[in-house]
Amino acid sequence: MIKSEDFFNVFSILIPVRYLHLFDPWSFPLCTCPKKYSVDPYTGCAHRCVYCYITSYIPQPYNVRPKKDFLRMFERDIKKAKEKLPVSMSNSSDPYPPIETELMLTRGALRILRTHDFPVLMLTKSDMVARDKDILSQMRAYVSITVTSLELDYLLEPGAPSAEKRLSAMEKLVEKGISVGARIDPLIPTVNDSERSLKKLVMELASIGVSQITASTYKSRPDNFRRVIAAFPGSAEKLKEIYLKQGEIVRGTRYAPSSMRWKMLIKVRKLADRYEIPFAVCREGLDLNTALTCDGSHLVTSHKRYSER
Repeated sequence: MIKSEDFFNVFSILIPVRYLHLFDPWSFPLCTCPKKYSVDPYTGCAHRCVYCYITSYIPQPYNVRPKKDFLRMFERDIKKAKEKLPVSMSNSSDPYPPIETELMLTRGALRILRTHDFPVLMLTKSDMVARDKDILSQMRAYVSITVTSLELDYLLEPGAPSAEKRLSAMEKLVEKGISVGARIDPLIPTVNDSERSLKKLVMELASIGVSQITASTYKSRPDNFRRVIAAFPGSAEKLKEIYLKQGEIVRGTRYAPSSMRWKMLIKVRKLADRYEIPFAVCREGLDLNTALTCDGSHLVTSHKRYSER
């Protein structure tokens, strides 16, 4: 009987496995990201965010497992890359799950990117990213940390580090001279979009010195919608009205009406403007951006290479 690892080895020889891909191969119509690569050292995510979309297409979404022979294959992919584009890490799974403390695949990937002088766009909800400030400060890096709410983080992202820990990680990275951005993502109507809570959050981000704020609204799919209304039963009827009756469908995903999304996002934009923080939206199709790129690509592609210390 053929063992699974033997099958993988034979399969990878016949059809080489690739871990580095161009971001957004489906050409999502509302995506405004510049051309870049994407990589995920892990499959699955431990944060268990109620609004997460990976549960609709990744089996065992909350069971985090490392990619097979990841570091060797990732370096092979980097060496074969035709363009030196920024590498986004990660988009389907957080690059800092708890098992990263032992496996260090993300830290290993950063070393590879630094060696080959590739910019990195780090996207995480974990304060563990501050562990790697020594490497990130030696390369072209932009770290984007999601802070969706200062008060409801334990309900929105029950498996993720607290918002307080994430803000502390931002401070440590900024002190090291690393470009850090914040994602207020997603904004859920009647849940975390109040003027008071957003004002408090943006004020905190401004005091830290973030380079950019990117925001987006909640995108509903059947599985995550069930979790959201279960977590916030007081908003259930209103959310059903907004998404199931009034909403717009884009590629099978339900959006709130564009007028409502504009009202939510303009609140964040005005707060960012007050503190002179560049602002962008993500996959909204709304003209609200003041930042040069939605994902912070301009903050890494314009920087010179840092020499290794």
